[in-house]
Amino acid sequence: MSHMKAPDSVVELAPELLELILSFLRPQELVRFGATCRRAHDFIRPTNQLLWKQTFLHVFDHPKHVWEALVPTARAHNQPREALWDWHRELVRRTEAYNLVLEGDRDTLAPEIDNVVGALLDIQQTASCPSTDETASPVSLNIMYLNRLVQRAPDFDSIIHDFSRHPSSLSVPRDSKMNPDRPITRSMLTRGAVVPECASRLHIIYGPTEREEDSTASKAAARAIVYDWSVTGEDADFGPFQKDGSGAVNWQSVEAISSLMHRIFDTALKAYHLHPTGFDIHVPCKQPMNAAVPVDWAGITGTWAGTYAFLDYRALVHYNFAHNLEHTLDLGNYEEACGDLMRLDLEIDDSEELKNDERLQSDLPYCDDLPKLYFEGTSTRQATERPSIGVRGVACLAPGGREVRWRLIIRYAGADQWQLEGVQPSGIRSGGIYGLWSHVDHDDHGPMGPFYYAPSAITEFSFD
Repeated sequence: MSHMKAPDSVVELAPELLELILSFLRPQELVRFGATCRRAHDFIRPTNQLLWKQTFLHVFDHPKHVWEALVPTARAHNQPREALWDWHRELVRRTEAYNLVLEGDRDTLAPEIDNVVGALLDIQQTASCPSTDETASPVSLNIMYLNRLVQRAPDFDSIIHDFSRHPSSLSVPRDSKMNPDRPITRSMLTRGAVVPECASRLHIIYGPTEREEDSTASKAAARAIVYDWSVTGEDADFGPFQKDGSGAVNWQSVEAISSLMHRIFDTALKAYHLHPTGFDIHVPCKQPMNAAVPVDWAGITGTWAGTYAFLDYRALVHYNFAHNLEHTLDLGNYEEACGDLMRLDLEIDDSEELKNDERLQSDLPYCDDLPKLYFEGTSTRQATERPSIGVRGVACLAPGGREVRWRLIIRYAGADQWQLEGVQPSGIRSGGIYGLWSHVDHDDHGPMGPFYYAPSAITEFSFD
C-alpha cells in the first residue's frame, strides 16, 4: 500500500485548501503569515482577490448590501467604482485611515486628511442595516469599526475641527478658549467660505463635538449661515439647497443647521433625553419598510419628533442689515429661542387634491426613480394640550438619487402659515430631516430659521 507524503509546511497544501484555511484569518494575521516565507508572501499577493475578500469581510460589511439597494440613478453613478473595486486596496485604504487617526500625529495626518475623511465616509455609507438584510451581520461591522475608532483615538474631534478647510487664508472667527493657531469647525467658517462637501458630511453624521458645544465662535458662525437671508431664496425653494436651481444640497448650510439644532436638543430640550446623532443613526435604510404601507419607500408613515428655532425678529433684521454698522449683533452670545418638542403624526395620501396642491409644487429638479410621496397629518406640542395643527407635504429623491428632499406645509387658524424645506442627508429612511422654515408667502425679509425632525424610534423617544 502506498502512502501519500504529508506536506512539510502549510504552504505546501493544495492552493484551494490553503486558501480555505487562510480565509479564517484577520488582516493582521494574514500579513504576519505572509512574512514567514517567500511562498507565503506570494500566496497572499494583492491579486488574490478571493482571499482578500474573505479577509475584508471579517472586518467590514459587504458593500453590495448597500449598492444593490441604490436607485438606478445612484447605482449608475456608483457603477464605475463597483467595477474597479479591489478588496485588498480598499482594506488597506480603510486600515491606513484608521491608524492615522489612532496615532493622532498631526504632521502625518494633515497631508492625508482628504483620503482619511473619504475613507471614514465610505465606511459609514456602505454600512449594512441588519433589519433589512438577513444575509448581513447581526450588527453592522462598519459602525462597530467607526465607534471603536472614536473611542480609541486620542482626539477624534480634531478630524472635525483641525482639518476643516483648505490651506488658504480664509478669514475665520476665533474663540479665545481655543488654540488661536487651530482651524475651527466647518460651521464656524465665515459665510461664503469654500468648504469640501466631504468635510461637512462627516461633521453632520458624527454630530456635535465637546469642543464645539462650549464655543461661542461655533454658535456665531453657524447662526451667521442659518439666519442669513442671502444664503437661500426662491431659486433654492427657501431651503438648504444651492442657489442655482439645481436642487443640489448646500452641505455647509445643512451642517450649520445640524450644529444649532443638536445643541438645542442637548440644552433646551435635554429633559426629553433625545439621542438623534451618531454614525448608527445615519445608516442608509436604518428604518425598515412598513409592510402595511408598501408604497411608502421614504418611511413617512408614523410618528416624528423634532422642533424648530428662531431669532427674535428684531435681532434677525439687525443681523442682516447691520453689517456696516458700528454695533453689529453678537451672534455668539445672542441665543435663539426654540419651540417645545413637537410631534408629527403622518400618513401617505395619494389623493389628486394633494398632487395638484400648488403649495406642494416645485420647479427644482428631482430624481424620479422613485415616485413623489404626498402625505398629511397633524402636529402637536408635547408640553401642551392645544389643538393639533394641520400638516401636509411631499417627499422625493434629490437629484443624484441619494438624499431625500422634504416639504411640509403647516396650517392653523384656518390658513397655511409656514413652509418647511429640508433634506435627509444620509439617504432613504436614515437619520432625520434638517431644514429651514419660512412663511408660505415668502415676503421679503420675513422670519425664518432652522428645524429638525426624525422618526421617534430614531430619536429614542416615546410619546406614550
